[in-house]
Amino acid sequence: MKIRNNDELKLFEETLDRCDASVLVVTAQGDQYDLKDPAQRYLGIAEMIRGEGINEPELFASSYKDEMKLFNYLNAVA
Repeated sequence: MKIRNNDELKLFEETLDRCDASVLVVTAQGDQYDLKDPAQRYLGIAEMIRGEGINEPELFASSYKDEMKLFNYLNAVA
């Protein structure tokens, strides 16, 4: 997943704020950032903006409801 512009970033942050549990970004190097934690959110989002191709960070939600919120976000920006 890659964030391409400010509108997508704003919508993504709004989606994260609606999530109830941890949402993790995991980089190809194995670094993990919990996007629900304010300090880690900016580092994780920076990785998502930078990521491309096979080095693109992966996104994981801790709950099914949060997965659905993120899935709906992805459909909205596709």
